[in-house]
Amino acid sequence: MVAEKVQELEQENIALKEQLKKLQGICNIEVPKNCEYCENFIQHYLKNGEKYYPVYTGCCKAGNRVKSRKVTDTCKSFVKKQYGKNFV
Repeated sequence: MVAEKVQELEQENIALKEQLKKLQGICNIEVPKNCEYCENFIQHYLKNGEKYYPVYTGCCKAGNRVKSRKVTDTCKSFVKKQYGKNFV
């Protein structure tokens, strides 16, 4: 009984991994090397009442610590964001 359930779960896991590979292939879209898509970019926000709104500027947490970056800026410290990884 338990062995059958384990085997079913393993088969489902294999199928899900295949689906994930297909989806990653579909969603692998090239993005411009702008700060908006960089892992080192920290977006700044303004609080209005109880809501926060992005101001489309921020700073770079790479070694050069560039401040007042716009989302359309680019620098040599660009590292593409990996969505879904290490996010809460």
